Amino acid sequence: MFTVCLTGGPCGGKSSAISMIKQKLESRGYYVAVAPEAATKVITSGFIPGDMISVPDFQNLVLDEQLHCEELLKKGLELVNSDKKVLICDRGVADQYAYVGEEALHSMLVARGMTKAEAYARYDCVLHLSTAADGALEHYQWNDPSTPYTGNNEARSESPEQALELDKRTLNGWIGHPHLRLIDNSTDFTGKMDRIIKEVFTALGEPIPCETERKFLISKPDMNKINSLGFNSFCHITQTYLVSTNPMVERRIRMRGNEYMGYSYYYTEKTELGKGTRKEVERLIDEREYATYLEYESDPNKQTIEKERCCFMYDGKYFELDLYPFDDEYAILEIELNDLSEEFTLPDLTIIKEVTDDIRYRNSSLAESPTLRQ
Repeated sequence: MFTVCLTGGPCGGKSSAISMIKQKLESRGYYVAVAPEAATKVITSGFIPGDMISVPDFQNLVLDEQLHCEELLKKGLELVNSDKKVLICDRGVADQYAYVGEEALHSMLVARGMTKAEAYARYDCVLHLSTAADGALEHYQWNDPSTPYTGNNEARSESPEQALELDKRTLNGWIGHPHLRLIDNSTDFTGKMDRIIKEVFTALGEPIPCETERKFLISKPDMNKINSLGFNSFCHITQTYLVSTNPMVERRIRMRGNEYMGYSYYYTEKTELGKGTRKEVERLIDEREYATYLEYESDPNKQTIEKERCCFMYDGKYFELDLYPFDDEYAILEIELNDLSEEFTLPDLTIIKEVTDDIRYRNSSLAESPTLRQ
């Protein structure tokens, strides 16, 4: 079992990163569990620090919730019949340092029979995601009491100035961890997500997934041919597009998984930035939120896309094979590359043509016209 901790100041992109890591790992055959941020859970349950409860008492509640959730999920993962299991933690034990300091943290750990070294050892890899307030201020969102806007997290009450200080203090709490990696805002958000994925896959010893893709229309293979590919995972994907008031923003929800591994739910926004560039922000949602989006915000002009996805490695490259129930003759094969000019060998499948730049084969187009016979 491999445990990844994502930490950092407020609004650093942890939710989007967790969603992306989970999907990338599951496509490589990993079983993934996610421990949600303990502080947010305690706050939304009604306990606000400095209001009806002291900060030290609040932090003790957060630490207990953190430890309980992690231990519960680790026990659950031990029951899973798989050799490839990952636990992703939204913050970790040492995050307490930012709020209580070294001495108080030491006392809190001792009270629970734990040393700081043992706390560090709970996580195989720690990624510190710098707050957007440090270098990407225009993207910082918070529950500003002077406005009715709550940002993307109603429990985030820190101003940009406070976020910078918490970011620094949080990092200090993790300095000394043997596998600490810093993910700053020196690139755009997409670049930041790419670096996070690279660090996780490097730590796991896996080939690093890339976002440069080439897409091919192929004859739909039978199950014997699919099984011969030696796939890493086979999952069902349901993708529904949502109504958007901004023509430059594409909104969608996705359910991914199968009966064996269970299902995960995602909300995604893609914004057109011009010159063929799109910014993608995605977060993991729960089943109830997914159902709410599905019932009240589905785009009536687009059909829900259903597909079976087979993910596999071939000749050192990562492939995805999408099988659509509305087409018995064709399927879509994608390969991830470092750049479009990179050489590769296609698996033994019947290739009809390359459709990398043909927008008719995008999922958004298929939702309007569900056919691969273009």
